[in-house]
Amino acid sequence: MNNCPICKSQLQVLEYHCSQCKISFKGNFESTWPAALSEEQLEFVRTFIIVQGNIREMEKALGISYPTVKNRLAEIIGKIADRTAMLGDYTDVMHDLEQGFISVEEAIAEIKHRRNK
Repeated sequence: MNNCPICKSQLQVLEYHCSQCKISFKGNFESTWPAALSEEQLEFVRTFIIVQGNIREMEKALGISYPTVKNRLAEIIGKIADRTAMLGDYTDVMHDLEQGFISVEEAIAEIKHRRNK
């Protein structure tokens, strides 16, 4: 969990605890971007690196469609990048449409999906 369930502010790590030896470390710890991702998302990133960012290879490796790969990638980017920089930027969707990777309907659905976030 990265955000407060009540006010949605970013949580700060103040303590690490080892359940094996019962030692705790208190301080003001910086959180890294992988901490924002779920196990499933980390596995997606791992696979993405292994296939060198080739989305077609991601489709094969994970058994999912091109739009699903793009959506999962967009979710991960949203968690680790500056969200304000991404608002209103649909160049990747337009590129995928131009290249024939997605249909007009899929492009419209992706743009609507991003606007509703």
